[in-house]
Amino acid sequence: MKWIQGKVVGQTEWAPGLFSLFIEIAAFDFLAGQFIQVSMDEEQKLFRPYSLLNAPAENVLEIYYTLVKHGALTPKLATLSPNDKVWVSAKASGRFVLNEVDSADILWCFATGTGLGPFISILKTKTPWERYRKIVLAHSVRYINELTHQLQVESWLENHSTKFHWCPIVTREPSKHARQLRITALLQNGELEAAIGVSLDKTNSQVMLCGNPSMVLDVTSSLTQRGLKTSHPKDKGQITIENYWKQPAESL
Repeated sequence: MKWIQGKVVGQTEWAPGLFSLFIEIAAFDFLAGQFIQVSMDEEQKLFRPYSLLNAPAENVLEIYYTLVKHGALTPKLATLSPNDKVWVSAKASGRFVLNEVDSADILWCFATGTGLGPFISILKTKTPWERYRKIVLAHSVRYINELTHQLQVESWLENHSTKFHWCPIVTREPSKHARQLRITALLQNGELEAAIGVSLDKTNSQVMLCGNPSMVLDVTSSLTQRGLKTSHPKDKGQITIENYWKQPAESL
């Protein structure tokens, strides 16, 4: 794997243990929704994948991560300050991109936690706004202060008022501005569709799922019962998935 050296230009702690790290780097090509590998040591012996939140046209990379106190990398990332060095993979990876998603009337984006990341990148580009009549972004978190990037969400609500629908979900504390049921429950009881005034079915929808593998599995199962099918490179369906970790979180 080839690596590029970058320079930290900022770090935001949105909530306790929830961070965005901003990295300045030379010109870097990728597709919105892809991820990179990030390392802090010059020999790149320890590295982990992180989705990019910036749009491809932006020259500062943003990664979004949760601090794992006894993890191998995230405690070190959390100590970084402006002008510190980091290394990123020279090439981005991943198929969680709109190139892999068919056109439809409605694009449903379901995220848990830091799984919001690739959707921020995707929705910063022109493509989804040109291809879909409506876009629904549902973000499920545990606590209210984990609903991050609200200025960006508000800009979409303002600039795409008839097209963009925002559904914040907070599962562990009540909020008058968010629903408390999990995404699967909101789909099963029809509450989400009723609130937006559209249905989610195979004839009108494309669905992208990113985050906790349990959420991805449960929502996929629920949607499969409606007749939707998971997309594969040679067999396109209506569900595109990204499990946000494939190894125990404590190793990150």
